[in-house]
Amino acid sequence: MEENNSDTKKDLGNNLESFFNKYFNLILLGTLIFAFILRFKYMNINAAVWWDEADYLSLAKHFAFGFPEQAAPWRARFLPMVWSVFYSFGANETFIRFIEVLVSGAGVYLTYVLGKTLYNKKVGLLAAIMLAVYFEHLFWSARISLGVYGLTIWALMGILFWKGYHQNNKKYLLIVGALYGLGIYTYDSLGFFALFIFVFMLLTTKFKFLKDKRIWYVILAAVIAIMPIAIYHYVEFKDTFGESSNVLYSIYPRIGRFATADFNPSEESNLDWQRPKGEVISEAISYFTQMPYLMKWPFFIALLLGLTLLGNLILGFDLILKGKSGNLKKDLYIILWALSLMIPMGLVVATTGFMFEPRLIFPAMPALFVIVGIGFMKLYSLISKYNKQLAIVAVVILLVLGVQMQLSFANNLINAKKDSFFQHNVGGTWLKEHTKVGDVIVGCGLAVNLIYYTEREFKSFGSNATRADELVEKYKPKYFVMDAFDPGCTIDYPSMYREKFIPVQVYFLDPAKTMPIMIIYEVRY
Repeated sequence: MEENNSDTKKDLGNNLESFFNKYFNLILLGTLIFAFILRFKYMNINAAVWWDEADYLSLAKHFAFGFPEQAAPWRARFLPMVWSVFYSFGANETFIRFIEVLVSGAGVYLTYVLGKTLYNKKVGLLAAIMLAVYFEHLFWSARISLGVYGLTIWALMGILFWKGYHQNNKKYLLIVGALYGLGIYTYDSLGFFALFIFVFMLLTTKFKFLKDKRIWYVILAAVIAIMPIAIYHYVEFKDTFGESSNVLYSIYPRIGRFATADFNPSEESNLDWQRPKGEVISEAISYFTQMPYLMKWPFFIALLLGLTLLGNLILGFDLILKGKSGNLKKDLYIILWALSLMIPMGLVVATTGFMFEPRLIFPAMPALFVIVGIGFMKLYSLISKYNKQLAIVAVVILLVLGVQMQLSFANNLINAKKDSFFQHNVGGTWLKEHTKVGDVIVGCGLAVNLIYYTEREFKSFGSNATRADELVEKYKPKYFVMDAFDPGCTIDYPSMYREKFIPVQVYFLDPAKTMPIMIIYEVRY
């Protein structure tokens, strides 16, 4: 009787596995459709853009129509240039968001391709499912985020480099180079892709790769792709960094920004040189210690199981150095992919005053979820030795719990933030409708957001009343704005001239309308 029960369970396990294999393509298609549905669901949920979004969208309008913009020189400008083409043909913010949904969904598919290419299609599917529901990716896919583009571009580069190098496919390698050249002007973290490939090639070939024509194909394509936009940056920003300017700072202002501000101990520095070492070390490894929060516990358990492949790397490291590593190269590739983002960005957070933000390591997530997928397969392998049916049930339960936790967290986070800064949208739109192109608005507030919505130049006086006097006298603005979202707006300048500044629009922070957050004044001369 016991033997019959055992056979029944074994048959059921085999049937479940057979069902999965038979309908694998449909399951994959369903995953991708679900990923896109989620992203379309949240595409237009937000009532207003945030600072970064306004910066990039204002740049796009500037390139398309010459509208004002106030973006820092180190803002990545390639995508706004691309968006400006769409704007010039009549596109709007919704269309730009639609493009991002497509790019975000493509990242989910490429995560599947990565897992399938390096390991097998089951690992790829598991990784794709997890990225499809990953709360941080969903949150930023609902906003204008260059990090979403960065994930997809890095995933494509990583897959094509692996295939191009191991299949000796020059076309793939040229595409990798071109993507890298444009990518560093799309999302700064993509610059670390060069570090990733350099360390991988160094460990697997020592310095032999320097004589490998395939690597030079990548470099040549990158240089050619970089040249046009590098020339634009040089012409536009050659004097930005004053006496400390050099060609490198001009053609890639992000480096100039770090070199002249964050890493020089000065009054302008963001770096606190007296910080406790323990605090610095804690932030430097923050992307490792925050994994339970990012993954949520079901995926984190699988991540720990997947990281057992590190044991194989350690035990076989001598084989890697001797070029006899075989399948260990795949493990090394996927581990270095993740580390090449997690370590540098942790150091950036620890040393520059940046806040810890999970989106800064977006390009590492496909690799991390592939490792989690490996962990799920290891869990299945361990349990299936005793009971294949139980192994399938355990993996499914853990996966479903992880999916549910990610989706619930994403939904709560998105809805909690969806109405933030809506006052800029309604107030800025009102100002746009009541002014004409070329008008200047004076006031104090988050200038970038107001510039985006008004499409007008915004001159801010900060907390300097004398500066406000000068701006009002010089520009004779029709409207004056006080925006308390900017913590620097500490002077109630209009109250000093009540007969001159007449409030015409007031926007509140609370539904009861007891906390005014943004006031538009008409200026009477």
